[in-house]
Amino acid sequence: MEERTLFDRIHEALDVEPRPGAYERLRTALASKRVKPQRWPAFPMRSPKLGLRLAAVMTVVVLAIAAAAAFLVTHPVADRETPADSERAIAAYKLMLYDDYIKIPDPGIESVCFGNQFAACDADVSLRIPVVNQIQNDLNRLEPPARFAVAVGQMRRHNALQLTGLNAVLAASRAQDAAGMDRSVAAVVSGRPWMDAMFTGVLSSQQGTVATYLGSVRNEKRNLDLCVECQDLAGQNQITCTGSQATSCQALLQGTAARVGSFQRAVVLVAAPSSMTTKDNRLQLDLARADTALVTMAEALSAGDQAGFNAGRASLQQAMAAVNVDAADILNG
Repeated sequence: MEERTLFDRIHEALDVEPRPGAYERLRTALASKRVKPQRWPAFPMRSPKLGLRLAAVMTVVVLAIAAAAAFLVTHPVADRETPADSERAIAAYKLMLYDDYIKIPDPGIESVCFGNQFAACDADVSLRIPVVNQIQNDLNRLEPPARFAVAVGQMRRHNALQLTGLNAVLAASRAQDAAGMDRSVAAVVSGRPWMDAMFTGVLSSQQGTVATYLGSVRNEKRNLDLCVECQDLAGQNQITCTGSQATSCQALLQGTAARVGSFQRAVVLVAAPSSMTTKDNRLQLDLARADTALVTMAEALSAGDQAGFNAGRASLQQAMAAVNVDAADILNG
C-alpha cells in the first residue's frame, strides 16, 4: 500500500484530523535523518542535546501505526465513540503528540543563542515559542488515556517552564542582554532532557505483562538504591547551597533528577497490567511529587534561595520515602 494512502487511512480510521503538512513533515524527517541504535541515557538537568527525537521517529511510526493498523483489521471502524483508554484512543493520542514532537526545531537553542548573536537568537526563539504553545494547548485540551494521566500532568508543568524560559530568552535577546540571555538559555536547556525523555516514553509506550512490568520497576528501584546523590539529597544531613557550595548542590540535583526521571519514564514505557494499575498509579503520583520538588529546588538554587531549597527538599524527602514504599509494595505483592 502507498505510504500516503496508509497515512490517510489510519488518521481517518482513528477519527483524527492530521494537521496541514503533517505527512510532508513526517516524510522529511524520515528521509533526512539517519536513525542509529541508542541506549536511553540517564538524563542530567543540563545537557546540550540528547538526540532522542531521532530514535523516536522510527519507533513511533512502527509501533503506533502498526498497532493502529492491527487494531483496525480486527475491529469495525463505523463506531466512532470509543472509551478514552481503548487501543484506538491511545494510538490517536500518540499520533497527536508525535505531530507536536517533530515540530520542535533541531538543533537545540544553545546552538544559536550564545554570545552576542541577538538577531539569530530572536529569530530562532520566535520559531520555538509557537511550537511550545501548541504542545501546551494540546496537552490541555484533550484528556489523556489513564496510563498517561500522571505523566501528562507533569509534562504540562515542564512544558510551561520551557515556555517561560523561552520568553525570557527572547526578552534578553531583544534587550541585547548577553548575560541574561545565557542564564535563560541554561534554564531552557536544563528542562529539555526531561521533556524529550517523557515524550519518547509516551510515544513508545506499550502494555506490559506482569513479568515485564515488575522487571522494569525492579531495575529502576535498584538504580534508585544505588544513586548516591539521591541518598544524600533525600537524607537527613544539612545541605548548604550558598556561594561555592552551590555547585555541589547542582550535582546532587542532576543525579537525583536523572534517576527520578528515568523511573517516571519507565513506568510509562512499560504500562502496568490491569491487575496492578492501582499500585502503579500510586507510584507514579509519588514520583511526580518528587519531580515537582526537584523543580522547586532547582528554581530556588538558581535564585540563591536557601529557604526555598530547604522547603523543596523537605517535600522531596517525603516523596522519595513514599516512592520506596510504593515500589516495595509492587515488588513484594
